[in-house]
Amino acid sequence: MNKMYLVLGDWSDDGHGKSDKILVNVNWAVKDVQNAYKASCKLTGISFNNGEDYTELKRPYQIANNYRIAVEYENSKLHENVLEVLEKFKCPTDLIENYKEEAYDRNYIALWFWFVSLSLPGLGYTIDEEGDGIPCINGYWDKNLNAGFGYGLYT
Repeated sequence: MNKMYLVLGDWSDDGHGKSDKILVNVNWAVKDVQNAYKASCKLTGISFNNGEDYTELKRPYQIANNYRIAVEYENSKLHENVLEVLEKFKCPTDLIENYKEEAYDRNYIALWFWFVSLSLPGLGYTIDEEGDGIPCINGYWDKNLNAGFGYGLYT
């Protein structure tokens, strides 16, 4: 297992300034997880990040937001377009329902890892305690995945 952080919220502190680093043990390397995230965006046409368009669909901003999960401040709801895509890709109903009930940390993380597993079969993870010297999956100006996830989870 490899230890890495999944960073949620405004890690760069240029908006609402709220963020969390969730330490996870993952059975793949950071770069594999990063690349699988991008591949799942391209595969499904939805994403969990603002900014860089990993779907490669070049949708106008207002339309693109209907295919993003929790990227706007105080907006963690799943848009009907996202729900249609999740259902098309056979997202387990319990993941969707748990997220709808409470769209915070563990439910978001479970949905995020399911999404990444579309392009990385056999992906497994557990949540762990904090540690030092551990890489982040996203954010903090990482050259491969400098993206923010879960901005809309915070109120």
